[in-house]
Amino acid sequence: MFATIEGWLNGISALGVLSINLIIGFYGLYKASKLKAKLLTVTALTIIFVGFLWLGPTTDFIKILITDSNIDPYWVYPLLSYMWAAPGITLGMYIGGELLIPKKKWILVGIFLIISIVYEYFLFSNPLGSFHFDLPTPGSDLIDTSSNYSYYTSYFLIVFILSILIFNGIGFLMKAKQATGILRRKFLYLSLGFIVFAIIVIFDSVVPPVTALFIVRFGIIVSSILLYLGIKT
Repeated sequence: MFATIEGWLNGISALGVLSINLIIGFYGLYKASKLKAKLLTVTALTIIFVGFLWLGPTTDFIKILITDSNIDPYWVYPLLSYMWAAPGITLGMYIGGELLIPKKKWILVGIFLIISIVYEYFLFSNPLGSFHFDLPTPGSDLIDTSSNYSYYTSYFLIVFILSILIFNGIGFLMKAKQATGILRRKFLYLSLGFIVFAIIVIFDSVVPPVTALFIVRFGIIVSSILLYLGIKT
């Protein structure tokens, strides 16, 4: 069982992010099926994949509650979370391509699909080398990981985040400046959603987990809500 309040807060907040993103995502899928809205479907799936980035800590949290032990083997922990980064980013780039460069969107998606496959290969072939692991008290603390910047997966993650920030975040902001009325507001929602996501992920990688805990997880929920608002109609 958890020995500190930080352990409880870490696990509960991770479960909260995953649950809220799944609720938003599946509601988006339901609305998309009724409206036959392809882009809303893609956005809803993106939100679901973003939520799955917290599948590792959520699974570890639940396992400790049930068995008083962490995920074993512990290298499964980052796979549960980071395997979803590539499909989430690829779908995010599809959204950007559809709205910013519709005639060339499949070129963009194809490039990121190839990058994603290579990323998944390096991740699954060497999860121990992809991250640094920290577990102060087994059975009482959640496993914590940070990118190993001497291994390939970290470079792919940097490319993913910068691409989302520059292409989607700044790209939609520029489209918002050119638009008016409801369309302007939609582009602003999308821009802010992708910018918040990118900044939060960067923040999470450089700030100690306890300090960043609520900022990161609240920020991810806000990002998902903004993305949904940007596409919902």
